[in-house]
Amino acid sequence: MENKRYSEELLKKISEKQYVEKIYGMDVLMKPIPDCDIGGAMDTRLYNDNKKMAMIMRFMPKSMMKMDASPKTIEKLRGMFNGIKSIPVSSEDIEIISTSFKGLDDNDVPMKVYLPLERKEKAPVLYYIHGGGFFGGHSGVVEQFVKMIVEKYNIVAFSIDYRLTPENPYPKGHEDCYEGLKWIYEHALEYGGDPEKIVVAGDSAGGNLTQYCSTRNLEDGKNMVRGQILLYPTVNMAAIDDDYAHWSLDKYTIYPKHKRVIEMSMMGGENGMSTLLFDILKTKDIDNKYLTPYGMDVKGMPPTLVTVGEHDFLKVECLAFAKKLSDAGVDTTTIVYRGMGHAYADNIGVYPQSEDCANELGKFIVKVSE
Repeated sequence: MENKRYSEELLKKISEKQYVEKIYGMDVLMKPIPDCDIGGAMDTRLYNDNKKMAMIMRFMPKSMMKMDASPKTIEKLRGMFNGIKSIPVSSEDIEIISTSFKGLDDNDVPMKVYLPLERKEKAPVLYYIHGGGFFGGHSGVVEQFVKMIVEKYNIVAFSIDYRLTPENPYPKGHEDCYEGLKWIYEHALEYGGDPEKIVVAGDSAGGNLTQYCSTRNLEDGKNMVRGQILLYPTVNMAAIDDDYAHWSLDKYTIYPKHKRVIEMSMMGGENGMSTLLFDILKTKDIDNKYLTPYGMDVKGMPPTLVTVGEHDFLKVECLAFAKKLSDAGVDTTTIVYRGMGHAYADNIGVYPQSEDCANELGKFIVKVSE
């Protein structure tokens, strides 16, 4: 195991300095940068990691920055999304079992099982679905994040490697994830997990896939989902435009000295990569409730935790969706990490906010499992 790149004191300060802010009339837990109080600033660690890329992009020809769904672009993006950024800081004694199950097309779907150090019967279950724009990523990217939750909270975890687009057009990957939920419900006891205490979680595109699982579970009356965790999810692919979901830079507080780097990290905001997803998914039906859950009736959804970074290009739709859930009577917890952007679950051991987020997930899972 390697050492973390931050002190325990910084991790402690996040909790000590956190506060609740009213946003759209709902309580939002704000997690501050532990060692900076400048409004709209990017966390120094994240800023330094992104500054070099911002300088490169500043002098890069616009033709080289063109985003499309071509095989060349997908290959390039996968190279970015598939890299492992976390530091191995969790126990190496956590047992990892690689298995698989049969999908709807008789396809083999890989699943990893993470067993906690302290085994007990009928432990809470985390079903984690990785992000990556539906076309990239893999369970290894979030493995340290999942392992930390398993180690600290004695949770049995499952992490899926669903089929990716564009080779497997929508809804293949979504179907794999829902079939994975049903498989976990049937087999959790074999690994010491309680099938009645399954919490589904996912980041970015994985958040959309998580919501899909919860929606299908509700539609089918299966009662397999005890709670759901949406980490900076994509929930408004159809770009529904209302007072809450309307994307604008005016909805972001940005420290002027960090403006260029912050805007670069947003991947173009409303005109960025998220607008390519329907091309990548190979479907024009982006208005449906599975790809755009912001447009559906969310009444009856399980207790939900939504978390997003202050400067994430998905922050606007994430807060709008949290508002929608809350208004529908869903028990909703919303957390915003100031100074952070997208994909901080991928950075265990690198940023203290990543570990704090793992702790929040662990506490939420334990709470809804009681």
